[in-house]
Amino acid sequence: MIVQHDSSDNPPPREHPWTDAASGPHARYWNFVSHPEQIPLVLEDFKPFAHYQGTQTFYDLLRWLNGPHSPFESNDCGLRPPRTDHGTPGIIRVFFESDPVVFQGRLTVLYRNLNLNSSPRHIQWLKQRVHEALRDRVPHFAAAVFVGEWPHWFIPTDKAGQVLSLRFWAWGEDEAQAMHNLGNIFENLRALFEALAAAIGLETL
Repeated sequence: MIVQHDSSDNPPPREHPWTDAASGPHARYWNFVSHPEQIPLVLEDFKPFAHYQGTQTFYDLLRWLNGPHSPFESNDCGLRPPRTDHGTPGIIRVFFESDPVVFQGRLTVLYRNLNLNSSPRHIQWLKQRVHEALRDRVPHFAAAVFVGEWPHWFIPTDKAGQVLSLRFWAWGEDEAQAMHNLGNIFENLRALFEALAAAIGLETL
């Protein structure tokens, strides 16, 4: 798995909680902390692939992130339909005899204590810990995660800050194998956020 800091340009700053998205009129913010039951019902990008275990693993990740034992929450995610990737990175392409199928998606995570998202020290701690935890796992499967930031304006605190932006890719010989590798990403994310939740109770941030 490729893991690196995301050096691409950020999307335009967004409010939290946001209302709708210019990229899609159906897109809207859902508070999964208050309404976890909505997770499998409202994520339109994931619904066509709900029969895969990888999608169910993603739903479980969101339930935990937004659940009572987590200091985090999510406020955006997305998944592009699978496609044949003719531009697969060379380090991934060696796994396959022909151009593989790829799923590409995103997830944004923030501190539930919104003031922490306006502290550069807390955001850098979170970003670095996520990067290091993923990098140190590095199981040998065809996937990539880019770890970055996304500027936000937090309406409840009336402050600017950042959220953690995760962009991910998973490749496979076919759709099913690509989704299997995507599920592996989500399993790794669940494990690392659980570890970070425990660390937050011990660290002086």
